[in-house]
Amino acid sequence: MEFLTGDNEGCSGCSAPQTSCNNCGACCTGGGPVLRTQDERLIKTGKLDLSQLYTQRAGELMFNKETMKMEPLVTDQIKIKVEAESLRCRFLDNENKCTVYSQRPFECRSFKCWDSREIEQVYSSDDPLCRKDIIGGIEGLWDLVLDHHQRCSYETLGELIREVDNNRDQDAMDKVCEMIAYDRSLRASLTESGKVNEATLDFLFGRPLTTTIVMFNYKVEKDGDTDKLVSVK
Repeated sequence: MEFLTGDNEGCSGCSAPQTSCNNCGACCTGGGPVLRTQDERLIKTGKLDLSQLYTQRAGELMFNKETMKMEPLVTDQIKIKVEAESLRCRFLDNENKCTVYSQRPFECRSFKCWDSREIEQVYSSDDPLCRKDIIGGIEGLWDLVLDHHQRCSYETLGELIREVDNNRDQDAMDKVCEMIAYDRSLRASLTESGKVNEATLDFLFGRPLTTTIVMFNYKVEKDGDTDKLVSVK
């Protein structure tokens, strides 16, 4: 969620000076909010469904606006899914009105494009909601999530990619493809068996590695029955 600093500047879709929201929708486009511990009640009471959320896992590379660099996340963070092309929040209607306004997440409540002080305090806090907060007590499921997180570790994936980049290491490339194949097969088997709702997979296990591998400047292509790692640099 991008914001401007200063007094009454307003957001990029509004004219200054500004002291209240005019429903331009600019702050609800470009990526959803990170859920905070204050938002746990929205999930526990059914106001937000797991199918509407996805997890950015610890180790995923994210752009840090302060350092202007891609840096790994220290911990999980949960976000609301957005429309694929526009990155528009799925709860924003055609009139730029929030359909869950009375039950909107904490970051949304704190965001004022004309005064960034409150949201800056939220951003600087260290209290993102994590998967463990929601499903950590579900025996079996949480064990499966932890196992997947370890077997599909972004730290390990990054190390393997560096071996591929620096040495064209075939063994490292094979291990990357094996990790991607496991991630894909786990999701498919859980869905086909009916044990997990397909719409909740991105919350439980984060986005598929076939999607996030692009952060390392690679994509996955099929070569017959096997995966092939292809550079997109």
